[in-house]
Amino acid sequence: MKSIIIVIICFISSTAFAQNNYEKSMGQAMSLWQSGEIEKASGLLERISQAEKDNWIPNYYQAMILTTAAFKEKNKETQAKYIQSAEDILNNSTQDNNSEWLVLRAMNKTALMLTDPMTKAKELSPITIGFYKKALAINPNNPRAILGLAEFQMNAKKYFNQDSSKECEDVKKAVSLFNEEKPAAPFAPSWGKDRAEQILKACK
Repeated sequence: MKSIIIVIICFISSTAFAQNNYEKSMGQAMSLWQSGEIEKASGLLERISQAEKDNWIPNYYQAMILTTAAFKEKNKETQAKYIQSAEDILNNSTQDNNSEWLVLRAMNKTALMLTDPMTKAKELSPITIGFYKKALAINPNNPRAILGLAEFQMNAKKYFNQDSSKECEDVKKAVSLFNEEKPAAPFAPSWGKDRAEQILKACK
């Protein structure tokens, strides 16, 4: 009995150490991202994902960091590299029944579309909307999916000078869901509330 207890304690200790190591490394990656160290943050997340093969979150953040960097990047070659690298991560996955993953796929397509909206919008807009709608079919209460689709459609309606009152109501719903959200795991996606509040304020 004593030997069994020792084995259990050792197992719990090693699991706790691995979890602490994971959270520490993820925290470092988030700090690098916040500091604008895109390449370093992406590289660290890639190493974490290799150690955490059954955990989709490191790959998610690696693709997210690259995608969000593409929206801001002025150098066209670097921008294209970020978008393609993120797309490779998103494509090389079995997460297409994951609502959060689909939101990220939609964001990546939006980044690609904005590199040349006049020629790419016709092809990529339906794909982007399709990803958001699939994300909502999987989880109708995912505030990031609701927000993402509403903002995408609002921007399209602005181009055609159309009313966005429906989308404003959707953003309002997203804010309410953000307020109720409790992340299921450490570093599970929980972003978006500030953006939703900013858009809702503009609606008013």
